[in-house]
Amino acid sequence: MANAMEVDDGDADDDDWDPRVAPGIVLRPHIVQWNVAQGTEKVDNLDVDPLHDPEADDQDEKWVADQLLQPDTRNVKGTDAVLNCPGCFTPVCYQCQRHEQFTRQWRASEVRNCKVDKSVALSMAKDDPAKYFALRCETCNADVGLQDMEGIFHLFHVLESLA
Repeated sequence: MANAMEVDDGDADDDDWDPRVAPGIVLRPHIVQWNVAQGTEKVDNLDVDPLHDPEADDQDEKWVADQLLQPDTRNVKGTDAVLNCPGCFTPVCYQCQRHEQFTRQWRASEVRNCKVDKSVALSMAKDDPAKYFALRCETCNADVGLQDMEGIFHLFHVLESLA
């Protein structure tokens, strides 16, 4: 085992690092603060990302509100979440309502990037007259929910981005 003060010669064969962490071992970072080395020039605007447009999020939010959200009875355009396909992350619903009882279920009157499979009617119980149809992502064909006979979408196999 090499002395800690010796300079590493770059030979990978003498690596003695053991990544096992046992109870009682506390891992701490080696560097807790970055300091500019003396003699180097100071770099300004480290927080500025040349590829980030700080106004883009606001513009995107305005576009979604104008183009995709329908006003409610009080003329308010809102949603409980934006829903995405769990298979490919394609947006499937921009305006929905959270179910009152079931925390991971959503209702919507409109979906995007989805197709309804009306070839087979589904029911919740054997004698239940209510029929449902599978709702699938157009991009990857993943099941994301159901459509009932009244045309309401029930989405429950989705990834939500809470609004």
